[in-house]
Amino acid sequence: MNQFQTLKSDLTKSRIINEDLPIISDGEILLKIESFAFTANNVTYGVAGDTIGYWKFFPAAQNSDNSWGCIPMWGFAEIVESNNQNLDVGERLFGYFPAADSLVLSPIKISDQSFSDGKEHRKELPPVYNNYLRLNGESNYDPSMDPIRALLFPLHITAFCLCDSLEEDQYLGASQIIIISRFSKTAIGLAQGLADSKISPKIVGLTSVTNSKFCQGSWLL
Repeated sequence: MNQFQTLKSDLTKSRIINEDLPIISDGEILLKIESFAFTANNVTYGVAGDTIGYWKFFPAAQNSDNSWGCIPMWGFAEIVESNNQNLDVGERLFGYFPAADSLVLSPIKISDQSFSDGKEHRKELPPVYNNYLRLNGESNYDPSMDPIRALLFPLHITAFCLCDSLEEDQYLGASQIIIISRFSKTAIGLAQGLADSKISPKIVGLTSVTNSKFCQGSWLL
């Protein structure tokens, strides 16, 4: 198993660690990680690794002094071994993975559409990151969209959570919402969510001169 690790104190330094594949226990599955997106969004996982807990999802191997971490990625994987009667070898998944080529999961809350990882070290972490989608259960699944999905899905989640939080708090009584960095993908998702709401205040976007032409053509603001 190969694992790409980053030095927690200096994200510009990295290494690749190789270990033997683990033997899976009853109820567990072994995944072959096929692909993932690596963007500026993932870098923020490293920057906030200690404060928010992103380093906790996938403990770094051969790391006795805890100075190295494994930055999480969004991507796709295939089940190559299964000791879980509800999940078959060959099934493909979408979700949160380490920058590695293999991963062992302990599936819980299994449905036709998804399951969660029940590993002890992940139980106190945000559930949205522990959920894995079963692609065989998606009626409209299109493999050609895998790269776009890995790139945009996590940003859409962030935008959705922002929209949901604002609506739950009744927009804090604001008469308008100002979105900074209007050109960013998360900002576009947030603007779309707010525009779809019947009760959101006026939406104002800020951007640079370079990106103003694109933003002016958007119906969201």
